[in-house]
Parts: sequence; structure tokens; C-alpha cells
Amino acid sequence: MPYSLGKSVKQHIAILAIHLICLVGYSQKMPNAYYRAEAALELNDTKNALSWADSCFNAKPYRYQYYLIKGKALLQANRYNEAIEAFLQAEQQRSGIASYQLARTYCLMGDTINCIEWTRQNLQSIYREPESSYLLSDDFSFAHSLKEWQKIWDKEWYSAIEKDIHYAHYLIGNQNYDEAIELLNKRIKSKKSKAELFELRGQAHLNAGNFSLALKDFENAYHRSKRNYSYLALQAEASYSLNQNGKALTQIDQAIDKSGGKPDYLLLKAKILSKQNRWSEAYETLKKYLEYYPNNTEANLLLARYAYESGYYNDALLAIAKMLKFTPENPGLLVLRGKIYLNTDQPRQAIIDFEKAISQNYNTAELYLLKGLALLKMGEREEACKCFSISGSLGNIDAQGLHYNTCKH
Repeated sequence: MPYSLGKSVKQHIAILAIHLICLVGYSQKMPNAYYRAEAALELNDTKNALSWADSCFNAKPYRYQYYLIKGKALLQANRYNEAIEAFLQAEQQRSGIASYQLARTYCLMGDTINCIEWTRQNLQSIYREPESSYLLSDDFSFAHSLKEWQKIWDKEWYSAIEKDIHYAHYLIGNQNYDEAIELLNKRIKSKKSKAELFELRGQAHLNAGNFSLALKDFENAYHRSKRNYSYLALQAEASYSLNQNGKALTQIDQAIDKSGGKPDYLLLKAKILSKQNRWSEAYETLKKYLEYYPNNTEANLLLARYAYESGYYNDALLAIAKMLKFTPENPGLLVLRGKIYLNTDQPRQAIIDFEKAISQNYNTAELYLLKGLALLKMGEREEACKCFSISGSLGNIDAQGLHYNTCKH
């Protein structure tokens, strides 16, 4: 290989591998059962992944994606023969679509002939995986030392543009955004350039903080492939980053509708709604997302905040308690809980949380203000004034006003 890859890049290449299949999948609405199976698979919940995958077949016509997701669940359960059967069903519907998964399964089984044959079929198909998907995956370690396997790679399977796309993914994975953009600029020379090139350059711009340029690239990608709803979701992410929240909400709603309710997009939608101070809607949207991905740390932290902002204090306390089990000294959570205690006339409990956060030098100016308010509720005017004074000296204007009005008159 012309370059070496680190672990972070392996993850980025894995995304590329999935992307090659999703180019077709992202053009169709999928049933809720499919997304349930996908989420369970990601959580290594094999039992539920299989159950939801089987439920997909209640909808007709049967799609190759149903067989793929079922095959992946069976593979995760080490039920290799059944996984092969499911992948072959997918192959019957769309030649090449499951060839990589079949090669992977046969390699895991130690079946040399079929491992090599399906690897060759994948490399000959329009769904061929990047070279790194084979050479970096432990699933193919069995084959790496085989002469027959090594002979496969004597042939040049990838076009120049494919190599550039793979290398651009590598650069983005290593956070070399400028170099990736420069490489892609050379490839994007005409109005006929592939949507994937614009998407990839947009990702580089997005990661580099060039949000306007990212949005333009994602719009160009969608213009070239309007059936691909993932480009709408990427547009929404760029618009959100530009604080164009009305536009972002329209884009993410379109992506959700065209996908048949893809749950991955609900997290971004909740964030957009929160920027519009539509806290209750953001909270309900995030709850739906967590039905699929209950262990997502970011979503659980946001749920606590959205519940608080919505005035759902009991729900907020439950969410905070759940997260404090994993991060018991998280200052943001302690402050949030302290605010709830303060708003529900439990100032003594609030002070305990505020002091824990203060000990971590977390947002000290605001916390001394909040502690002062809690002390004032308890009738501790002198101690409250000390807190207002400290907060005011740290630049908090509200504390300065309170100190003047409460402590000097």
C-alpha cells in the first residue's frame, strides 16, 4: 500500500466501505423494523437485531437490504452458514451487493476457495471495497498468508479516481483537511463531476470549519443525486453549523421523510430545535432517538438539558441520575441538578452541587451567582453577598447588580 493507516483512519475507511453500499440504499424509504435492526446491530444486541431483521420481511417486496441486515446479524452471532444463505439471497436481487460480506464470512470459516472467489467477485463488482478494507481487517487475517490471496492483488483493480477517493478518506481520517481538499479540487473540474467527490470535499470543509463551502458542496452532491437523502442530512448539518436553523430544519425533515424515518437523523433535528428554543419538541425528538440508541452519551446529556429547559424537572433528574452513574463528578450535570433544586425550593441541596462544581473551577462566575441565590433563599444574606461579590469580580454583570441592590441597601 502507498501509505500506512492508523486506528482512527481504519474507522474512517470503515465508513467509506459502508458508504459504497449506501449509495443505493440511501435512495429508498426503509421500514422502521430495518432501522431497529440496524441500531441493535450497532449495539451488538444480536438477539434483537435478528428479531427486527426478520420483521422486515413483513413488508413487501423483499429488498436486498433486508437480507443484508439479517446476514450481518447472523454473522455477528457466528451463525456462518445461515449468514451465507442470507447474503446469497441479497446477491440474487443485486449482483455484487453482498460479495464482500460473503468473502468475509468464508474467510472467518477458513474456507480458502470461497473466500478468494468472493473477494475476486467483489473486486470485479461496482460495490468493490477499498483495498484497506481487506488488508486492515482481522476478518481476513486467515487469507493474508495464502499465495492465492496474494495473487489477487497483483492485478490493478482500482481506477485512478477510486484511488484518489480512498486517499482523500485517509487524509480526512488523519485530519489533513487542506491536503484532502487540494486533492479533490483537482478531481472536481467540471459540472459532470461525481456527487461522491462533492460529498467528500464537503466533509473535509465541514471538519475544517468551512461551513459555507461545505454546504455548497453538499448541495452540489444532492443536485447530482437527488435520490440520495443522506446529502440532505449533510446539508442540514452544515446549515446548523452556520446557525441557519430554519433552513437546517427543513433539510433534516426532508431527509427523515425520504428515508422513511431514519433514526440517526433525529439527534441533529433535536439540536436544531433546541437552537430555536423549541425545547419540548427537542426533548420529544431526542427521546425517540434514544429508543434506538439508548447508550449514546451525547444524547443522554442533551436529554437532561432539554428536559430542564422544558420544565420537566422530574424527567431531567432521572436523566441526570443515569449519567452521573458513569461520570459522578461531571460538573455540567451537577450544575444542572443544582439549578433544578434551586427552582424547586431545595436550596441546601443546590448548594452542595454548586460547591462540587466550583471545586472543579467550572464556570466559576455563574456558580458563585447561583450559590448566592441559593443562600439568599435560605436567609443567609451575608454569605450570599460574599458570593455575589466574588461572581461580580469575575465579570458577572447580574451578580454585580444583585450585590448593589441586595447588599448595599
